[in-house]
Amino acid sequence: MAKELGSLRAELRLAGVFEFREARSWVELGIMAAVVAGCLFGISQLGWIGALFLLPITSVFATSISMFGHEGSHRSFSASPARNALLTYICFPLFSGLGSLYWHNKHDRLHHGPPNVEGKDPDIRPFPFASSKGDHDKCGPKARWFQRNFQSWAFWPMATLMSLGMRRSSMVYLWQYENKRDRRWILDVACMTVHYTAWIIIPSIVWGPLVGFGVYSFMWAGVGICLALIFAPAHMGLPIVTEQNNDWIHQLETTRNLELPRPISFFFIGLDYQAEHHLFPKIPHANLPRAAQITREWCAKHGVVYKSEPYLAALVDAARWMRDSYDREAIPADLIRLAVNGDVAIAS
Repeated sequence: MAKELGSLRAELRLAGVFEFREARSWVELGIMAAVVAGCLFGISQLGWIGALFLLPITSVFATSISMFGHEGSHRSFSASPARNALLTYICFPLFSGLGSLYWHNKHDRLHHGPPNVEGKDPDIRPFPFASSKGDHDKCGPKARWFQRNFQSWAFWPMATLMSLGMRRSSMVYLWQYENKRDRRWILDVACMTVHYTAWIIIPSIVWGPLVGFGVYSFMWAGVGICLALIFAPAHMGLPIVTEQNNDWIHQLETTRNLELPRPISFFFIGLDYQAEHHLFPKIPHANLPRAAQITREWCAKHGVVYKSEPYLAALVDAARWMRDSYDREAIPADLIRLAVNGDVAIAS
C-alpha cells in the first residue's frame, strides 16, 4: 500500500496541489483582519447594541484567522520556513492568545499521528468529556459523574469555554516547558503578553473593565463554538480505536470530509477536506478542493476507504455520538480494518 500512496502523491504533484498559494493567503488574511478590526471599531462606536450584531461576525472571522495559524504550523502556507513561523506566531499567540508550542504538540503531533486512538488523540476528548469507556474509566469520580449525567447535552453549551480551556492549557504547557531559553518559548510568551495587553488591559483602561473583559469574553466564546463546529464533525462519530493501524490508511478510516457550499467552505480554511489534510498536511488550503477530487477518484480506483458526508449529516452524527461516547468501548484496530473491507459489521 505504501507504494500505491506514492502513486497518489505523484498524481497530486502533477496536478500542482503542493504548490504554495502564499500571496492569495496573505490577501485573504488581510481581508479577514480588516473585517475583525472594522467590527471592533463598530462596537466601540455603537456600544452593546452594535456588539449584539457584530460580535458573532467577529467570532467567525477571528476563527478563520486562527486557522491560518494551523496552516503555518503545518508549514503548508509558504515555501519559506521563516514565513510559516511568522504566520503561526501572528495567528496563534499574538492574535489568538494560544501558545504555538502547545498547539504543535497537541495537534500536529498527538492528533495527526494517532487520530481517534483511545488515550492518545486529545482532539476527541476535550475536557471534561470522554470519547470512550476506556477514557471514562481513567477519569476521576467527579469527571465520571459529570460525563454520566451531563455529557448528553452539555458539549455544545460548553464549547463556549473551548477557547478559554485551550488558553489555560497552553499557559500550563509553557509553565512546564523545560527549556525556557528556547527561542520558541520566548516568542510564545512575548506574543501572548502583547495579546492580553492589547485585547484586555488597554481596552479596560480606555472603556472600563466591563467592556474590556466583556467584548473579549463574548467574542472568544463565539470562536469556541465555531471551533467545535469545525473539528467535531471531522472525527467525532467515527470509530474510536484501541491502537493505531500503523499505515496511512488509518488516517482515512478515522477521518471524513465535510461537504459544504463554497462560500461557507471559505471560512474553514481547508479543514472541511480532512482526508486530504491528514494524508498530506503540507497541501495549501486553497488547493485542497482539487486534491479532494483526485484523491476521491484514486481511492475508488484502488478500493480504499474514503469518507465524505454533507456537513449537517456529519454534525448530527457527531452530536449523537457525543451523548453517550463515554459508555462505548473502543474498537480493536484490526476489527476496523475488517469492517472497512466488509468482512465484519461494527455497530456505531
